[in-house]
Formats: sequence, C-alpha cells, structure tokens
Amino acid sequence: QQKLVYAIIEFLNKSLEDGTVKQDDKEGLEVAIQCIGEAFGVDPSDKDQSERLSIKPTALESVFDLFLKTRDKVASSSASPKPAGPTAEDKANADKLKQKGNSLMSAKKYDEAIQSYTEAITLDSTNPVYYSNRAAAHSSKGDHLSAIVDAEKAIEV
Repeated sequence: QQKLVYAIIEFLNKSLEDGTVKQDDKEGLEVAIQCIGEAFGVDPSDKDQSERLSIKPTALESVFDLFLKTRDKVASSSASPKPAGPTAEDKANADKLKQKGNSLMSAKKYDEAIQSYTEAITLDSTNPVYYSNRAAAHSSKGDHLSAIVDAEKAIEV
C-alpha cells in the first residue's frame, strides 16, 4: 500500500510542478498530499522511505497506461470469436521470426527482437514461447512492466 501511496504522491507533486494543476487548486492539492501521506505513514521527503518505496524509473502514469492497454487487449480478444488457429505455413513462418528474434537478442538488438517476436505472435498466438521470448527482450531492455504482461500471457496460453 505504501508503494502505491508514494507513487500517487509523486504523481500529484509532479502535477503541481509541471503546471498540470491550476494555480487556484495548488494549495488544496498540497493539503491533500499531506493528508494522504499522514494517513498511510508516507513521507516523500524521508530519503530512506523514498529509496524503499519509489518505483522509479517507472512512473504511475506508465503503470496505468500499461494496465489500460492490457485490459483493452484482453477485452477485445475475449469479445471476438476465436479464429480456427494458425495454418502450418503460419506456424513455420512464425518459427522463422522467433529464430530471427533470438539472433537479434544475441546481438542485444532488443527493439528489433521485440518486433520479430511480435510478428511471430501475429502469425501464431498459440505458442507461449513467443510471448516468453518477447518478455525476455522487454526485460533485457529494462521494460519490466511489459515483460510481466508477456510472461502472464505466456502462462495463459
């Protein structure tokens, strides 16, 4: 809970600093931040707490955006009828794309590897290895939130 509260306080403080909040609303928001922090025992000025509770380099907005994208993908995939499945040709082409992605991973070309695995998934979304490999590419790149989404999808498949 404290990590979430800390992330919310960071978001609100950033909104105060970057001009998102109108000048007339700043004082009220500052009081709200103080009340929220006190209610949950979170003090963003405490260096120890800051190190322990911060989710940096990720920001709350990124986590929320990822949640919305994931929720929308899951909702659209469950709402649409299930396709018959990939053809033998699709599976073969997907496997070639996976191998290409593996080579790109070895070369530390993570964005290109992610693209290759994504193309493989487009051709054959029934193979959990493609999601797992893409999760590894995301993780190698430091995008652990996307890695979690792909790892969970691999488990689901």
